[in-house]
Amino acid sequence: MTHEEIEDAIPLYAIGALDRSERTAVESHLLTGCGTCHVLAKDYQAVAGLLPFGLRSVAPPSKSKILAAVFENAASADQGDTVGADGLGVGAWINEWLAPFIKPSLQPVISVVLLLLLAGTGWYAWMTHRQVANEAGQREQIEAALHDASTRTAALQRDLTQQEQALASLKEEVEHRIGTVSDTRNKLIEREAELDIVREELSRREQETAGLRKALAQRDDMLTFLRSAHVKVVSLAGIESAKSAGAFLLYDNETKKAFFYAFNMPELPPGKTYQLWAIVDKPMSAGTFRTDSGHKSRVVLKDLPDLSRVSKFAVSLEPEGGRPQPTGTIYLVGQT
Repeated sequence: MTHEEIEDAIPLYAIGALDRSERTAVESHLLTGCGTCHVLAKDYQAVAGLLPFGLRSVAPPSKSKILAAVFENAASADQGDTVGADGLGVGAWINEWLAPFIKPSLQPVISVVLLLLLAGTGWYAWMTHRQVANEAGQREQIEAALHDASTRTAALQRDLTQQEQALASLKEEVEHRIGTVSDTRNKLIEREAELDIVREELSRREQETAGLRKALAQRDDMLTFLRSAHVKVVSLAGIESAKSAGAFLLYDNETKKAFFYAFNMPELPPGKTYQLWAIVDKPMSAGTFRTDSGHKSRVVLKDLPDLSRVSKFAVSLEPEGGRPQPTGTIYLVGQT
């Protein structure tokens, strides 16, 4: 039933004039909590409770009037009865059947009562059969709906179980993949750390190799100078600023190259460098150099002036980058 049909049926529900299915539908709707229908039902039930008090009191008819009405109805019923197999109406047949047991004066009354009982019994039986059939149909519908719901529930339960299993499998796979990725990441970090160490070691080895190559080249140059018959040696000695220091210069007249080797040189202050000077008429810069961790220095010099023109060599402490003329303290001096 729709909401409008239920609202129209509430007045009949209040006076008890609905059949069972309609009453059940209205009560089910009221149980849903509909405020409008609850107010209507309450109002109509209150009015229905007052209806008996609004009737006018009527005195019951006398006993003689009641009996006269019964006999009159019995007579009309005898005249209007259908004819049975023996040619008698139903009322006449009942009167004839009751004749040996009941007084003739009461037979019409008993006939009417039996007819009423028979009609009421038939009507009750028919209503009971109809109600039972309706309830059986409703029960079958409910059982069918329940069966469908159970089937759908079982199917949903199976789907849910399968999805839970699939989800568990995916979760295990994801956890496994995460573990694998984590292990791979850790291994990659370890490899990168090892690679950094190898790079540092390689860089250090390259620096050492470059230093060894430089030292080897310097030694080769020194050996070349020593083997040459045109090489001249100039010794430089330390003065007050560096008494323990010393140096020598190997000069080749043919190539105009020189090899300079200094030792026991004082440690350079920050921003300072050593500068070698070839003194001709005035000091000429022959280059700058620094010392290693052993306070030694090896330098190959090119484009030096002819040694016959040089009167002496000197080493001074100058600002980094060198100067056109000596400005700092003299550390080494040597005559040609």
